[in-house]
Amino acid sequence: MSKHDLSVSGGADKYQYRLSLGYLDRDGILFGPGNHEKKYSLGVNISADVTKRLKVGATLTGYYRNYTQPFYTDSWNYLARALPILTDTLADGRYGNSWLRTAGRNNWENPRMLAFNGLQTKVVQRFLSTISLEYKLPFDLKYSAKFGVDKYDGMLSGFTPRMQTWNPKKTTEFINWNSPATAPRAAKNDYNDLNITFFNTVDWVRTFGKHNLSAMIGASYNNFATDTWATSYYGYLDGTLDAFDAGNTWNATSGKPTADVLESYFGRFNYDYDGRYFFQFTDRSDGSSRLGINTRWMNFPSAEVGWRVDKEAFFNSDFVTFLKLRSSYGAMGMQNIDLYSYTRTVKPGQDYSFNGTINSGAAMLTDADPNMRWERTVTANIGVDVNIFKNKIALSLDAYHRNTIGMLRQINIPAQVGGLGGPIKNLGGMINKGIEFTAQYNDKIGNVSLTLYGNAAYNYNEVTKLGDEVIYFSDGTILKQGYPVNAFYILESEGLFQSADEVANHAYQSPKTIPGYIKYKDQPTKDNKPDGIINGDDRVAIKSSSLIPKFNYAFGFTVGYKGFALSTAFQGVAGIKALPTANLIFPFNNGANATKEWLTDAWTPENPNAKLPIVTTSTLGVDNYQRSTFWLRDVSYLRMRNIQLGYALPEKLVSRAKIQKVSVFINAENLLTFSPFKDFDPESIMNSTNLYTYPMLKTFNGGINVTF
Repeated sequence: MSKHDLSVSGGADKYQYRLSLGYLDRDGILFGPGNHEKKYSLGVNISADVTKRLKVGATLTGYYRNYTQPFYTDSWNYLARALPILTDTLADGRYGNSWLRTAGRNNWENPRMLAFNGLQTKVVQRFLSTISLEYKLPFDLKYSAKFGVDKYDGMLSGFTPRMQTWNPKKTTEFINWNSPATAPRAAKNDYNDLNITFFNTVDWVRTFGKHNLSAMIGASYNNFATDTWATSYYGYLDGTLDAFDAGNTWNATSGKPTADVLESYFGRFNYDYDGRYFFQFTDRSDGSSRLGINTRWMNFPSAEVGWRVDKEAFFNSDFVTFLKLRSSYGAMGMQNIDLYSYTRTVKPGQDYSFNGTINSGAAMLTDADPNMRWERTVTANIGVDVNIFKNKIALSLDAYHRNTIGMLRQINIPAQVGGLGGPIKNLGGMINKGIEFTAQYNDKIGNVSLTLYGNAAYNYNEVTKLGDEVIYFSDGTILKQGYPVNAFYILESEGLFQSADEVANHAYQSPKTIPGYIKYKDQPTKDNKPDGIINGDDRVAIKSSSLIPKFNYAFGFTVGYKGFALSTAFQGVAGIKALPTANLIFPFNNGANATKEWLTDAWTPENPNAKLPIVTTSTLGVDNYQRSTFWLRDVSYLRMRNIQLGYALPEKLVSRAKIQKVSVFINAENLLTFSPFKDFDPESIMNSTNLYTYPMLKTFNGGINVTF
């Protein structure tokens, strides 16, 4: 990676300006042509005092970006499924497969072939411009307005040739990796986004003796519009020409415009008396086009009070230099759902049979609730801020209770209804309550300056209102009253079967169950007795969320000495579990590879205390690969996010060259990770429980800053 930035700034009493230019050139971590990016960026910021009352400003930031990627973008899936016995390339340069046929595989991913053949290139232009003004009105009023336009244009062009892999022993025998009917193929996707924002406020500030008052009213408007289309062509002679005119078969064209509008009106009132007593009240009314026509508006008020105890006459302490008590109560909304979810939409291209012939038609595929409304969260908070030892140590403690009402979630409906997707509804309630603590230490001893900081938070999450309804998700989690949101709903493991007698005397699992298989607990039924059969009724809810960690924490330090500065930042989570799937768990998944642990830690009669069950194919040992507590993994982690060492040259030295400041630095990101989960990046697996995600990278940087 090579990155260069240049900025120029200046001004006078009535105007200021800043101009910046940037250049980025970097490669990804995959081989092949589909891993390169170039980016050119521009920034302009100008402000001027036109009169004593009027101040105006304008900004322009933008970039031109060109990057490439493989035509088939699921590279990590292909890498995870590649076989070690596969021939990479034959002697004559053709791409190989394997002469050893593997159960479950009729085709082979050759990572080199997929990286070097077929390419997508995306060109992006994006510009964000704003115009702002401030005007001082009579009676201590000030009007502020900002109008912004964010324009994004992108064109993704791709071409893939016909890809074939060859048997290394029978060199005339090949397999078409992609279909000859659809390759060679050219495709284009065009993206046009326009985001318009308008934000304006009227502020008032006034002081009457020891009484300080301020108020603000305002409105904002945000309109995010998109227009996309895509098309593709088949029928190319070879991969020499990739223009649409070189193809002879049009495939398909698609496209759609969307509009997402959020409009808000808000106000705030502040009062403090002598810097000791504080009060703030805010209210906002938001309307979203994502919600139903009759339910898209909602009010969200909030209030906060504070008390500077250290300013009271009765307070006298050399130890405590700052003490503030505060409390707040307020509401906020969430509408992060798909556009047009409130209405039933009809999708064309749904063919049907009539009188023995296939006819083109359209159908409604997903149900909708036109009365769904904002998801509303009400938060109560109490806190205290304390500075001690002459402000060298700053401490802050908060306790909060958040009650979410009307959670927006998609529900499932029975397949007998017609296979429709369920509507998004306001399902019930959820609470989050916890404690947050922060601490910071600042001091200087001689030539050494030191800053230490840290924060930690504990959160308890529970679904509090859902009635008798249980929402089941395809990833093995549920929404159920009394349990965390997206709690695991899985079988309970009792270890591994050690003998045929143990299999025979246990609840029936399947005709394939043998020693070395996972043993599941036969849960009591409605009459409080086990039924002797392991099935879906034996699943239990685990009081552990797959989404929300119980603990979040971070800490770091900065040390300075005679121009040297060393800083670092750590971040971590705890109390979070994941349920790995696919190649992370199943050996030979879909005929692919197995991880090393299946060689060293799988059950055998000679290794009865193994941590893994007996080795089988993923299709034979279905018992072993059901979602169960056996596969739950603790994915807590502590990660060094950044560490940097810098040095500023002495001013006396650089001033001879008429330079104000010169500093150099080196840093590393994601250098160290500590976690009980060793199979993959623990942070990534919380969002995607397989090997098919781009890994977290360790990045090393170095640079020099010169100020003239």
